[in-house]
Amino acid sequence: MTGGLGSHQYMYQTPADLQVHSAQFMEFSEVDNHNDFYTIQDGTVHTQDQRGVFVMYDAALEDLKQLQDQLLLLTTLYIEKDRSFKFSKKEVNGTNLSDWAHVNVDRFALLLEIWTWEFSLLENKQQLVDSYYEAYQHTLDAEDRFALAQVITDIMFRRPRFDIGAKYFLEAYRDECQCLRLHLQLVRDILKTQLESQREFVQKVWRNGRKGGVYDFGLPLNIITKPLVSLNMSCPALKNIYLLEFHPSLGLAYLISRTLDHIFTEFQQICNTKTPRQSYIVEKKLLQLALKEWSAPRDLHHSYTANVQKDLFEEVLIDDPVIVREICMSALNSADEDKKHGRGKQIHILDTFSKMLELITLRYRIIEASLETALLSRAYTRFAKEMGFNPFHLYLRPVQFEFASHKSQGEQKPPMFITSLIEDDSCVDRYLPSSQLLAIHEVDDNQIGKFSFLTREGIIQLLNKCGAENMQVVLACQVSQKNALLSASQLASFCYMSSWSSLDMKEEVEKVKRELIMDYCQKLSRRFSTYSLRGQIIAYCNSLKQLLEDFPLINKTYFIVGQPQEKKTIIKEAPQADPRFVDVYAVYDFGD
Repeated sequence: MTGGLGSHQYMYQTPADLQVHSAQFMEFSEVDNHNDFYTIQDGTVHTQDQRGVFVMYDAALEDLKQLQDQLLLLTTLYIEKDRSFKFSKKEVNGTNLSDWAHVNVDRFALLLEIWTWEFSLLENKQQLVDSYYEAYQHTLDAEDRFALAQVITDIMFRRPRFDIGAKYFLEAYRDECQCLRLHLQLVRDILKTQLESQREFVQKVWRNGRKGGVYDFGLPLNIITKPLVSLNMSCPALKNIYLLEFHPSLGLAYLISRTLDHIFTEFQQICNTKTPRQSYIVEKKLLQLALKEWSAPRDLHHSYTANVQKDLFEEVLIDDPVIVREICMSALNSADEDKKHGRGKQIHILDTFSKMLELITLRYRIIEASLETALLSRAYTRFAKEMGFNPFHLYLRPVQFEFASHKSQGEQKPPMFITSLIEDDSCVDRYLPSSQLLAIHEVDDNQIGKFSFLTREGIIQLLNKCGAENMQVVLACQVSQKNALLSASQLASFCYMSSWSSLDMKEEVEKVKRELIMDYCQKLSRRFSTYSLRGQIIAYCNSLKQLLEDFPLINKTYFIVGQPQEKKTIIKEAPQADPRFVDVYAVYDFGD
């Protein structure tokens, strides 16, 4: 070798010629499979190596030993809580040792029962893990795979929440198993529905077969109907799929667990649960409510007018990629001659497809914001009805630009308490529409608010003209309205209604209208952001007040807690900021 032994062209004793990709390495005929696999026999999971020999991992034996120690401690605790044997310190000398040792307790029956419930718990956890694991097999995104792996790990290490003050451990195991079964039913229903909708979408995309070339670029992979397989065990947790069938959208399954955990935490704070039994009751109610909402979903788009349902929510054309491609090609063919040749053709093709993608994205976001608006409207209406207010408190009579009177200076009305309208609500406009309108239709219904995704001509019109800019204004109005409803619902006991101000101009153009509406939406958002911030401050103060109730000594020593409807007083000697001392804080009750 030239240059001696130290002149290698590689590092760490790995020649560059021998470095190959892992997938290519597995294709070598000399490579043997060293992956373990799992089988189920009589309801028991067995682990086998590549030769079929039954094996057991060291980590499994260690976990079993730790579980055995925990269950022995738990049974010992409940044996000590045997209430049939009581004695005082004076009666210790005359106590029968057999009674003191709880000889009458059947320890074998107790261990059998706790191991039976432990087996039932592990079985429910296994079924839930299998459902998430099948979704994990379809996931391609690294972040989604990590999030799903975290959900699976949390389920594996989930334990019953035992109440030390309870008489027995039976209720904790029963509640935990019931929560796992409800969670499993919800996950299976959601993922099965997603699988069916994905299959229908793929079949709709490839209904005409492959055309080859650029026509197949960007479309989801077609499903090759070969024999069905099971990704996880011999029996699938969700559905049997084909060998080359992939649905990456199942990677978002981790959001189910994350959403349930977030809502459960909020409900725990609202209900102020103190014991594990109360926490289980809240969790079961939450899962039952989620199952009820999923099994019987509310058609929120029916809250809007028939024209909005046809022009915005209809999925005949815009959700079919084949038809969308045909519309884009039709728009390209109808272009001017100077855009059909040379560099102008490439720019026009790129601009057309970019506008179409932007229109599809804007439509989806408008639908999402409008459905959230309809849901918040129903919640606000129910809340107002419980407080004794009529539904027309939610609505304002829309005024179009062409019919509004000109004002040199807009009137700035201060916010008012909704409680001031209980006795006299004559100042409130009793406008109650039969169906809900989009936010853009409250300010403009002729130009910017006039759009349609129902027909090919309507979509081509959005492509040719300033359709994308108009749809951005529509989205801004809808998001502003949603944020206003969210702020009103957050404040709960307060209600602020804004007035739609307009200008009377004889010759309005779309550009001027877009600028006016965007300026209005920005000012409205800034106005309602102050109320949202106020609602957050109130929520933090109430949370801090609720937390201090568990620490009465700290509450009395370092905090000044006000009473409902109490006027704020000024402390004569305000505390000085000194890091060596603990400051005194004032907490006021905003409940009323």
